[in-house]
Amino acid sequence: MLQVLRYTSENVFVPLTVGGGIRDFTNANGRHYTSLEVASEYFRSGADKISIGSDAVYAAEEYLRTGVKTGKNSLEQISRVYGNQAVVVSIDPRRVYLKNPNDVEFKAVRLTKSGPNEEEYAWYQCTVSLLFFRHECTLW
Repeated sequence: MLQVLRYTSENVFVPLTVGGGIRDFTNANGRHYTSLEVASEYFRSGADKISIGSDAVYAAEEYLRTGVKTGKNSLEQISRVYGNQAVVVSIDPRRVYLKNPNDVEFKAVRLTKSGPNEEEYAWYQCTVSLLFFRHECTLW
């Protein structure tokens, strides 16, 4: 991936945003990498911006739960070092249709056009990539 990014940044003169896998992880040899180290390698390889998805959902949920900015999540760490303009949040919402808005604890919205089975309401579920798990996001 890094070689492709380097080659692209040397030959294509447009801003490049890289996303996917920008989080803390431990490789097969047991070496731990922080999200900041991962992002730094992408920036050194030619990326102009980093796109964070799953970690952004988890950080937002933690903040909503506690009301505290810890400075420890990937968004805060990377933006503190590289600037706010270097981090882009990418959320993949999925509409979930409902007959009754009380069927979920999350905020449901009334639809202007009925769902496929005549549902009148929907809420939005955030897709996070943890083994293709669909996470019930409380942001909407």
